[in-house]
Amino acid sequence: MADPASKETDAAATQMPPVVVKKYANRRLYNTESSSYITLENLADMVRGGRDFVVYDAKTGDDITRGVLTQIIVEGRVRATTCCPRTSCAS
Repeated sequence: MADPASKETDAAATQMPPVVVKKYANRRLYNTESSSYITLENLADMVRGGRDFVVYDAKTGDDITRGVLTQIIVEGRVRATTCCPRTSCAS
């Protein structure tokens, strides 16, 4: 029979640490895990995939994750409304 304590240890071992993303003054986002520049759409895909990340201001080191998540939400809504204007959807 499996030990319940070992299940907790296994679950913790399989969880990956959050991806650290740095946002530079030129608004570019740098994924430190993949050592590459990414877009807001890449971060949105990470959210949809259940991957945790944190975003830090590269100059100050401040955690700006909430602001970036808000930006993803707002841009997603703007894209959804401009993609299919109400007049073209109505039949």
